[in-house]
Amino acid sequence: MTAAEQKRAAREFATAWEGKGYEKGQSQPFWLSLLRDVYGVEHPESFISFEDQVHLDHTSFIDGYISATHVLIEQKSLGKSLTAPIRQSDGS
Repeated sequence: MTAAEQKRAAREFATAWEGKGYEKGQSQPFWLSLLRDVYGVEHPESFISFEDQVHLDHTSFIDGYISATHVLIEQKSLGKSLTAPIRQSDGS
């Protein structure tokens, strides 16, 4: 993919996703489309896993993880504050 093709793909991606942002229902298609359509990753579903369990003093979940590059994805819904505390699955 040339730089111009990638730039066009990024614009199309941004337009397609404008106003969307439901974390639980749109996270996986968002990341798969971004990796495939903008970054040119073939078969992105073979590189990224979703909702992997993390065991701390409770069980939580990682929204997405790309093990080959050690990329950890934590996604929030459109309009969610990134600084406000969020109630966790364990009640904290």
